[in-house]
Amino acid sequence: MYDLVVVGSGVAGLTAARWAAGSGLAVLVLTKGELSHSATRYAQGGVAAALAPSDSPDRHLADTLAAGAGLCDVDAVRVLVNEGPARVRELQALGAAFDTHGPSGEPALAREGGHSLARVVHAGGDATGAEIERALVASVRAQPGIEVREGWFTTGLRVAAGRCTGVEAVDPQGRPAAFEARHTLLATGGAGQLYAVTTNPRLSTGDGLAMALAAGAAVADVEFMQFHPTALHTPTMPRPLVSEALRGEGAVLRDERGEAFMASEHPMADLAPRDVVSRAMASRMVDRGLDHLWLDATGIPEVARRFPTLAASCRSLGLDPQHDRLPVAPAAHYLSGGVATDLDGATTLAGLWACGETACSGVHGANRLASNSLLDGLVFAPRVAAAIRRGKDGPDPTGVLRDLTPLVPAEPPAPVPASEPPRGSEPEVGTPAASTAAALATLQGALTRDAGVRRDSASLARAAAAVEAVASDPGASAGGRAARELRGLVAVARVLVAAATAREESRGAHIRLDHPSASERFLGRFVAVGGGGGAAVSFAPLAVPQPEAVP
Repeated sequence: MYDLVVVGSGVAGLTAARWAAGSGLAVLVLTKGELSHSATRYAQGGVAAALAPSDSPDRHLADTLAAGAGLCDVDAVRVLVNEGPARVRELQALGAAFDTHGPSGEPALAREGGHSLARVVHAGGDATGAEIERALVASVRAQPGIEVREGWFTTGLRVAAGRCTGVEAVDPQGRPAAFEARHTLLATGGAGQLYAVTTNPRLSTGDGLAMALAAGAAVADVEFMQFHPTALHTPTMPRPLVSEALRGEGAVLRDERGEAFMASEHPMADLAPRDVVSRAMASRMVDRGLDHLWLDATGIPEVARRFPTLAASCRSLGLDPQHDRLPVAPAAHYLSGGVATDLDGATTLAGLWACGETACSGVHGANRLASNSLLDGLVFAPRVAAAIRRGKDGPDPTGVLRDLTPLVPAEPPAPVPASEPPRGSEPEVGTPAASTAAALATLQGALTRDAGVRRDSASLARAAAAVEAVASDPGASAGGRAARELRGLVAVARVLVAAATAREESRGAHIRLDHPSASERFLGRFVAVGGGGGAAVSFAPLAVPQPEAVP
């Protein structure tokens, strides 16, 4: 038996594994891809932290609360901003090479959307995620006490007597196995594959959320899928991301007439929070029959040298960012909700923990502030390890769970049985069956059209019907990893569409054309608890008033 099974190998999972093993726990890391292949490596943006003398955790907190549109948990955000600087410095000590300036080697800080000043550290200009993943993978491979199994797909959680006791999985050849553990951590990332246009890798299929739903754990805020406004408009999927740091350096969005329109949309213009920029872009595109707009970075000196990842993507399209305006459009990017946790990452199911994009810790609210995602994993993963080490076994009524306590039963509902593991082997690797691929494309197309940047009651009803049609499609009941992933995406889609339908307002990343304003009636969270599909959601008002933004 392991002390901790970690499912996922991004910044959250690897950080938790390091800290847990460092405190003497026996750790198993299961990842369905390679150890170094997670959404983390695709993160061109940096890590936001109050490192500059002119900055402070309070200023970082204020910017985070403003972006979160009233739904951030202030206690969780204080944890994030207060502990963040130390976690970034520890990552540097681990060998992560961040960009620096001056003879002292201080981090070169950039400004991104929603930030009131420059506080974002980058690596390689626009390859921060890849550098962080490299440093963490090297550390995990070198550290005793961590067993790593690559190519293992976790299919479900084992639950007995009201607590999680480990996981079920299939190996790279499709053979089933079970792993017992005193504690299990979900760090499986997001669910960008719900959408046809996304910056997320093929691996981001909401596995952790689907497993948590099936096991009876609470899931919250899933309607808040953040769309990154500046993904390169190409046939390539995932869409190459155009780092927000370009706009921090002076790049501007332009429409088909060449007008730099964001100045008329928000006081921060092109550096407005992502939901504001994506909404403005989507409105122009729909009104004018366009499938993309343009980002003008031609005024940035040596842009290709300073942003090499972007330059490589542009070259593949025959573009030069120093001379050409870049075609961009919003793409599904980051799920601000997830498995509900307390301030230590404990979920409503004893023995089960979550951190990173898989979790709803309360730090992001209705819309994530740029470059808070990597910081989220770096800060909350060590808290999971520390809580386990000191003997914590279940959740406390803190953070998001303080809000949800009235809705969460003392005993979780009986988990929905997972489908029987296959006898022998099944094709877990390779091209999915045509019927499964077609069903996935149907799901992705429906959510992109009807539950994307802009929504209303009619479009969400169409999305709900499409989700149920896919659920009954033969492609969703087939064997193999692709079909398992599709079933998980269907479970997450049900919750997303149900919560988006119930939230009759516009707030953060959730834009309802038929309810264009925010409403005090919805100052709270929609939560789904148990039931496998999890389509029924309940509303939990915020348990404590949220403070005004700190000046």
